[in-house]
Amino acid sequence: MRNWLLAGLAALVLIGIVAYARWSSRPVASGDTAAQQSEAVIPPATSAPATAEQKVAIVPPSFDIVRVEPTGEVVVGGRGEPGSIVTLLDGGKPFDTAKVAESGQFAMVPPILKPGQHNLTLAMKLADGKILNSTQNVAVDVPENKSAPLLVAKTEAGEPTQLLTPVVTDQPTATSAQSTAAQVSKTPDLEAGRAVVAITVVEAEDSGTLYAAGKAAPGASVRLYLNDTYLAQADVGPDSAWSLKIAKGVVPGQYKVRADDVATATGKVLSRAEVNFDFVSKVGDGAQATPAASASAPVTMAETGKSTGAVVIDSIETATVIRGDSLWRISRKTYGSGYRYTEIHRANQEQIRDPDLIYPGQIFVLPKLTP
Repeated sequence: MRNWLLAGLAALVLIGIVAYARWSSRPVASGDTAAQQSEAVIPPATSAPATAEQKVAIVPPSFDIVRVEPTGEVVVGGRGEPGSIVTLLDGGKPFDTAKVAESGQFAMVPPILKPGQHNLTLAMKLADGKILNSTQNVAVDVPENKSAPLLVAKTEAGEPTQLLTPVVTDQPTATSAQSTAAQVSKTPDLEAGRAVVAITVVEAEDSGTLYAAGKAAPGASVRLYLNDTYLAQADVGPDSAWSLKIAKGVVPGQYKVRADDVATATGKVLSRAEVNFDFVSKVGDGAQATPAASASAPVTMAETGKSTGAVVIDSIETATVIRGDSLWRISRKTYGSGYRYTEIHRANQEQIRDPDLIYPGQIFVLPKLTP
């Protein structure tokens, strides 16, 4: 019996040894290797591979400046994608081309427009050959008779039409603050055959520069005003042109440019042109920080006196009304005396119906006063 037990125990030991040898010699499964590696090293999480780069939307070309003379001479300026080629189209046909500078601006002086109606648009060719058309168009009507009125109007879907040339009326009429259309009035003193004064361009830049230009009879004396504040006199030359440039000091807000053709001998107004416009900054609300009511000096101008047809003014001073302001307080801070508030009222009477009622956000041009 004992011998049987020993033999059985020896058999069990032998079976165990064989089983162990076989188990230790088998290859390790790939799944086990992955499990061991995952326990040893945990790789950092990574994001999914990036998709195709998002393309920045390219803005269609646009007109900034369109100046047309009654003779058909044209100057066009605008904006587009830097490096692209912009084509000016007249009635859908190529008329002139220009390359957009790195600043995103372009300018061109196309051939003279023939008398008749024209429809100007822009087409911009990108580096990949894609063509983008402008959403704006400029309608031009060049008269057969050079003394007849010239019509230039810019239109864009969803925006009011902007007349870029004066509209002549027998009586002055109200004009929208969003429109650049000038209103022209004549007086009984206007000599027969004498051209009325006109405003053809009013532009403002974020740097505080304002530019205005127009026409008048050769030899005319044109007095120029901003918000009814007298700025200077332009003596018109044989080319019938006058221009005004205020180098700095114009802040965003509502303005009115006025040009009076006056009789040299009597000072009577023979004809008058006015244009209202909103100067809206393109760089955000920060550009609207102004010296409102904190101005310590009156308007500073170049002493032009009787200037030539081109008037340049170094700077102007303005006051932007803030809550709690009054004309008395602005006058005291500007001129050192509150009693001179009447001068501010007189110079900005179109905005100030009641001297006791002024409103935050109004902008007054401060006239230069003698001591």
